[in-house]
Amino acid sequence: MIKYVLTLLLTLLFLPHSSLLAQSTYRISGRVLDERNEPLPSAFLVIQPGQMTVISNEEGFYALMLPEGQYAISCQYVGMEPFVKSFTIRGHDFTLNIRLQDSRTSLDQVEVTATPLTDVNTVQMGATTLAAKVLQKIPTFLGEVDVIRSITTLPGVVTAGEGAAGFQVRGGGADQNLILLDDAPVFNSAHLFGFFSIYNPDYLKSFTLHRSGVSARYGSRISSVLDVSMADGHEDKLHVSTGLSPMTFKLGLDGPLTKRSSFVLAGRGASANHILKLFPSQNLKNSAGYFYDFNVKYHYQIDARNEISLSAYYSKDGFKFPYDTLYHWSNALGSLKWHHILNDNYSGALTLVKSHYQNQVEGIRTGEEFVLQSGVDFTQVKYDGNYFGIPQHTLEFGAGGARYQVEPGDFQTYGTSSRTPITLDQDLGYETYYYLNDEVSISKALSVSMGLRHSFFAKYGPGEVYTYEEGVPRSENTIVDTVLYSSREKIKAYQGLEPRAAVKLSLNAESSVKLGYSRMRQYIQLISNTASITPVDIWKLSNRYLAPQIADQWALGYFFVRDDQAYEFSWEVYYKNLLNQLDYKNGATLSLNPALEAALLTGTGFAYGSEWLIKKNHGRLTGWLSLNYARSFRVVAGPTPEESINNGEVYPSNYDRPLNINLFSSYRLYDPRWSFSFNFTYTTGRPNTIADSWFRYYDTILANYRGRNQERMPDYHRLDIAFNYTSHPHKKVQSRWSFSVYNLYFRKNAYSLLYAHFYGSPVGTYKLSVLGSAIPSLSYQLTF
Repeated sequence: MIKYVLTLLLTLLFLPHSSLLAQSTYRISGRVLDERNEPLPSAFLVIQPGQMTVISNEEGFYALMLPEGQYAISCQYVGMEPFVKSFTIRGHDFTLNIRLQDSRTSLDQVEVTATPLTDVNTVQMGATTLAAKVLQKIPTFLGEVDVIRSITTLPGVVTAGEGAAGFQVRGGGADQNLILLDDAPVFNSAHLFGFFSIYNPDYLKSFTLHRSGVSARYGSRISSVLDVSMADGHEDKLHVSTGLSPMTFKLGLDGPLTKRSSFVLAGRGASANHILKLFPSQNLKNSAGYFYDFNVKYHYQIDARNEISLSAYYSKDGFKFPYDTLYHWSNALGSLKWHHILNDNYSGALTLVKSHYQNQVEGIRTGEEFVLQSGVDFTQVKYDGNYFGIPQHTLEFGAGGARYQVEPGDFQTYGTSSRTPITLDQDLGYETYYYLNDEVSISKALSVSMGLRHSFFAKYGPGEVYTYEEGVPRSENTIVDTVLYSSREKIKAYQGLEPRAAVKLSLNAESSVKLGYSRMRQYIQLISNTASITPVDIWKLSNRYLAPQIADQWALGYFFVRDDQAYEFSWEVYYKNLLNQLDYKNGATLSLNPALEAALLTGTGFAYGSEWLIKKNHGRLTGWLSLNYARSFRVVAGPTPEESINNGEVYPSNYDRPLNINLFSSYRLYDPRWSFSFNFTYTTGRPNTIADSWFRYYDTILANYRGRNQERMPDYHRLDIAFNYTSHPHKKVQSRWSFSVYNLYFRKNAYSLLYAHFYGSPVGTYKLSVLGSAIPSLSYQLTF
């Protein structure tokens, strides 16, 4: 397989094009920029005549070869005004930089136009790019626009429910998503247990979710990539933005520092105490929560071909459950990037990345006082390059190295506690990679993308590694030896190739068929027995007993966008094969377990699904309907019953949600400053392990379970609405009001199921609903 991929990649690289050999061709190249002079990635450009297309890269750069003649180039980007320009090529290369203007709606404008989510002309599939402006139309929770909540309206993306951090894509876990902010990975993207995300929507440029057909430049996770970019500051003058909602207050400044530099400084703060007291539950009334975060970005244009940018982010969360437990977690992210254009054929970026996640759980019950700390420290340096010097080819290449330092658990006591302190060995590992990706336009109708990525990971000491008795299940009782590794001594190493491939065949100017394949590896995983990320979960590196997760995904799709872009439709089917998937033994102890591998089981998995998207882009009424049917399964078949789950038979994974429907619509009222929007969500309940019978053993009632994940939670559904008012777009002072209602019809969606037994009656099952009421909110945004 690998030999075939390499041969095909080299063949495509030197593939001759008869149409180009027959006549002289010249290069047209440039960058796609916004009003702030900031590059716009994935901008779609069309050259007429000939309907030739090209997509800008991550730095907004594009290039293609054309024969002499007169042409017209058009460019579209989400949230921007369309761009059209005529030009002539005569005997030499041509440079054309494209500057797009923000889309502004006149008060007299009746026709409303949205940008398609589907791109029929690119070879890329399973990727959706949205501008931050699109988020403002989606109904909010307590007035705060949210990136994570918005992507759950797309096909193949679900969450575990209210109060659940993270998201799941195509049957994968929350830890299998690579979440980025200006190239820095985020290990916990949630504020207040998932009710909000870490992204400040006022200073986001765009975000792209890759579900399939992932380029070879991405790796380290096996389900998806959420690539979020923060906007640069304006270059014309100082801008101020502030906002107020029932829970949050925001303030931001951005503007020029010199003629060549700009800055962004933004902060948010939130307190949930007064909101929690409004709920009927006494536990919520006695709880408390807060968060705050800060964004800083600096951009300096050295000259026309070189620029540097510095992006930094810090957040802090706290939550108190009544009487006994405090939770605190923080994220500190930073990236320093130097982007340079060597010539019209070559551009590249050198990036230094830092991400530090710290989590703390504190017990305050008298006699049981403790502090448990864990976290991840990540450092990376990488280089990404682009080369356009070969006709009809776009080459991406790069390399990088990363250092992981994981603190799995440091448990200390204080006060009157009699518990024993324990500190687990830190995990230290290094990952390196290099990649090459080539996108080839074979003809107007046919394009092919071939990529290859190689990754290497090594786990190092200091640390202890247990040796277990052979032929029996691993447990603390079967440990026969302990191997001590000194500092920097290699414990275990893994490596492997990750081929990527995609094909696009245009059926006509409005539709195309795409086929994609990708293999991805993941060397860090979250050890958890829940469907979402929680503060007590443990990040763990691959080691002697935990092999890296591997996913092979095949996808096939049909994509249609009507010529006037009024309507679009996409249908995509996929199949994923998963290796080295982790699950836990019955009754396993995951926290502060020095022999954690003895509590875990390794198996395989597979997932498949079909996703549909229908979207209306023109008129007063716009919106989309996304529908997907998907299944996700695991198989853990060990040599003994104790090392198997459900007797080694196939069982639904924690992320198996067969049916998922999202309907979003926005209606522009006759006064175009006003709009109404709603979002309806329906999802099949997630799998759960529930007792099917009970028996009495002396004076104790015990449960009998017929298997892992053989039952389901009740189905999840919810309707949200919003009324939005936006001031005249040409006013110097911009204002925006939004009134929204979350969970309009008071649906009590179950977060978990609990058991309760009262004397003289059978054991009963009860739903725990985090939110069971409609939650109205009023928010205000002011920009000047």
